[in-house]
Amino acid sequence: MRIGDFLLRRLSEIGTTHIFGVPGDYNMSFLDQLEGHQSIQWVGTCNELNAAYAADGHARSGKPGVLLTTYGVGCLSAINGVAGAYCEHVPLIHISGSPPSHAVHDRVSLHHSLLDGGYRNVHRAFTEFTEYAATISPLDAVHIIDHALVTAFRHRRPVRLELPSDLTHVEIDIPYGVLTIIDEAPNTPQIADAAETLARELARSQRPLLLFDLPAVRWNAVETIQEFCATLDIPFGCTAPATHQITKPSPQYLGVLPSADHQGTLASADLVIACGLNISDVTTSGFTLDLSDKTIAKLTPAYTQIATEGSSVPAVYYGAGLGEVLAATLPKVAGSLSTRERWWPAPAPTAVEAEPEPSDDPVTEQFFFSRLESFVREGDVLIAETGTSGQNTVGLSLPVPIRYINQSSWGSIGYALPALLGAFTASPQRRHILCTGDGSFQVTAQELSTIIRHGFTPIIFLLNNSGYTIERAILGKHSPYNDVANWTYRDIPKVFGIDEDHYLYRSCETRSDVESALGDCADATSLCLVEIKLAALDMPEVTSAVGNFTRRYDYGTYGPANE
Repeated sequence: MRIGDFLLRRLSEIGTTHIFGVPGDYNMSFLDQLEGHQSIQWVGTCNELNAAYAADGHARSGKPGVLLTTYGVGCLSAINGVAGAYCEHVPLIHISGSPPSHAVHDRVSLHHSLLDGGYRNVHRAFTEFTEYAATISPLDAVHIIDHALVTAFRHRRPVRLELPSDLTHVEIDIPYGVLTIIDEAPNTPQIADAAETLARELARSQRPLLLFDLPAVRWNAVETIQEFCATLDIPFGCTAPATHQITKPSPQYLGVLPSADHQGTLASADLVIACGLNISDVTTSGFTLDLSDKTIAKLTPAYTQIATEGSSVPAVYYGAGLGEVLAATLPKVAGSLSTRERWWPAPAPTAVEAEPEPSDDPVTEQFFFSRLESFVREGDVLIAETGTSGQNTVGLSLPVPIRYINQSSWGSIGYALPALLGAFTASPQRRHILCTGDGSFQVTAQELSTIIRHGFTPIIFLLNNSGYTIERAILGKHSPYNDVANWTYRDIPKVFGIDEDHYLYRSCETRSDVESALGDCADATSLCLVEIKLAALDMPEVTSAVGNFTRRYDYGTYGPANE
């Protein structure tokens, strides 16, 4: 079989349905093979950065996220998106067409290179943002391809394959077996030992609490966490990057921690079972999460580390992943601990607020997102751009389950619109809702043309506050560097060729406008663009707080004031 065909076969075997990217002369021989493939479709995007974002959004929706670029210019255009996938544990597969092998070997200066005869510079750049990166050759093509695909899913991180343009049609011997990437359930002595230690700490603890972060989501441990906490009646919460990921309603669930509502519970806990917890400014709400006085059971996808009583050295169990350890611990403690008296106050029932009356009052962010809370339905896909869209949606009380996509830790402006393309491609049967600001929209707006070209019909809420509100909260409240041009957003889909019979636009300046627009869009079968016109400095308290923290942290005691 030819190398390119074998790569497509392997991609198909692991469930790939779409590949995102931009054609270039070093990848077109592979594209020619892709065009003839029966089960994988090509999605051409407007640029490689958007393709990386789309592949990322596709992967977060449960399908393999595959990106195809050409060498040099294409690769480096996409590297920001690949880095974001690395940061947020997304198994993105980057295939780069590269110059022909003979030219690389002979150090011939070719276009898209630095004209110095070197071809390892781009490869070296990507090694910082991928779990595995290699160049395919006829001698070890099978091993390299198989290892890359397995590594992407085992580590939930990007991998990169360079495919020289003159090797795609070279014949190689291939194995007969099918490649599988399903996580194997290990049964090692370390898991049993870790479970025994965790069970002892739970028995010793009077006030246990569980906190999970994004890796617990990526390694499919949320259902196990919910069962564990429900059986033992242990309160549990999540970090901001892991919000809206629970699979069913749970009376033990506290939401995002730390939070004002549950500060007492968090402070009183004597044992914290930290599942995949990364300590960062985002996961700790500006480093306000203080666990220094608590016993910590650190459960990660690769190992478990537990601080045990009477020892200054924590016990570490390699190969004992968080999901397996929790599952193995539960039967050891369910009988004795599940009947203990609850030590923590149950979350208060969510107050059902009366629907706001339509009025001519100006719309505010707080009002809009309070109404979005009741607009979202179970099973929806909600994509929130970094900035105020993410900050407003993270704490909403939303139906369970939904699919929530937000690049909260990497925080690359413009991510959400191309991610919408990838997510919609993965599950076109679901209702997709995007919340994005005008500044973010302008970074990647051209990908709306691809959404239109494929006939997708998302609901897009565009928050038009004349610039970068999240940045205004940090510095330059009135500075022109935080302003953006006020586009005629209504006409953008028309420029991109939409059929007006399949397009619904609403402009909202008042609360009544919002109410009307939500009603019009709820069950629309066309693309909906709802422009929410806001004051430039209208922002929620959380945005102001994040801005103040960031300004002090970034610029120091003698830094500029935000006046």
